[in-house]
Amino acid sequence: MDSDAEILKLARVLGVSPERLGYLRDVPAADLRLLRDRVTSTLFDAHLGVLERMAGASKLLPSPLLAKMAERVFGPLLSARIAGLVDVARGVDIAKRLSPGFLADVAAELDPRRAAGIIAGIPAPVVVAVARELARRRDWITIARFVDTLPESTIVSSLEVIPDKALPQVARMLDDPARVHYVTDLLPQHRLDAIADDLTT
Repeated sequence: MDSDAEILKLARVLGVSPERLGYLRDVPAADLRLLRDRVTSTLFDAHLGVLERMAGASKLLPSPLLAKMAERVFGPLLSARIAGLVDVARGVDIAKRLSPGFLADVAAELDPRRAAGIIAGIPAPVVVAVARELARRRDWITIARFVDTLPESTIVSSLEVIPDKALPQVARMLDDPARVHYVTDLLPQHRLDAIADDLTT
């Protein structure tokens, strides 16, 4: 595990620049990951009662209206907090109606573990559109966070819109280093060769 990568991910969760956390560079990566997990849980559990009531009230509104409200009223942060509290089928139906740009914003704020069912149920074309937008933003942290929750076929499709030169950066941001082999096994040989060439030049 890479302490610098963990600092980047912790900085994302806290909404601060990685430079502000430079003093943590000597802390073992495993300890930094544990800290990040605890900070994430604390942030997502804050105001849980209010969020649960909002998720319950959302059952009374049609999905098209909720999708519009998410983009125009709730915003990505609140939408990410509520996502893990709504029914999976309903969450998928709402997600399909959101723009790729807004879904990319939500993805950056989301804890995938809390909305794994929704993430796994989103149609591959929607996920690919979001992956393309995240790649445009060079948001390798968010892309890496969804490897554990997306179906394999969707990952394969999403990899097609991520540049070869970016894949080592995505691999570096994976929480489980063993997943690097899982991802590389999904790549065709010509892309592996291109990545190897980039790393040796």
